[in-house]
Amino acid sequence: MSDVSLDLRLKELLEVFLFENSRLNLSAFRTNELCWTGNILDSVSILDPKQIFVDCSKVRSIVDLGTGGGFPLLPLALALPQAHCLGIDSTTKKIEAVGRIVTTMKIPNIELKSDRIEVLAHQDRYREKADLVTARALAPLNVLLEYAVPLLKVGGLCAFWKSTKVADELAMSSNAQKVLSCRFFGTFEYDLGGAWGKRTIVFFRKDAATPIDYPRKTGTPKSEPL
Repeated sequence: MSDVSLDLRLKELLEVFLFENSRLNLSAFRTNELCWTGNILDSVSILDPKQIFVDCSKVRSIVDLGTGGGFPLLPLALALPQAHCLGIDSTTKKIEAVGRIVTTMKIPNIELKSDRIEVLAHQDRYREKADLVTARALAPLNVLLEYAVPLLKVGGLCAFWKSTKVADELAMSSNAQKVLSCRFFGTFEYDLGGAWGKRTIVFFRKDAATPIDYPRKTGTPKSEPL
């Protein structure tokens, strides 16, 4: 897709999303300007050519955890039509709302599941199948890794949207990295401009198959982080 075509589709997404957001509280960003920067531009920051950790043009399977209102799922699906994009959220109303956006915009490469990550990650259809697992404003890194890594192929990457203050979370994720056979791969810092300021995407790489015990039963990764 050309840059011009993608820009048009993203602007269409802005309109469709804001309509859906007026019906159900999917995002606190309720104006064109706030939603464009805080949701859409933030989501596509991973496509910045200065980001060197994953070549998104070669990604064929993406899983977005806790997709909520559909970010970064929706913009990435539009930008990467070659990738099958799965959005997971335990809140059925949110998944239904994203589904209406997908239907309205005729986005063919999105699949949506309303279920717990801890359940889906043990199903053969989804376990260790993804090239890239994303999450935005969902949980601390040690919790995110237990959710994400079981869904990744060996050699696949996690990409977690965070603020620039991630040092403490990274330190606390060391045991999770060891247990789950993954490793910190790097950070990409970008600037949304103005009052938005700098943000970070934190990358982890999966180096070996995930032990069958992970993720643990529903609720345990959050209540008893690795």
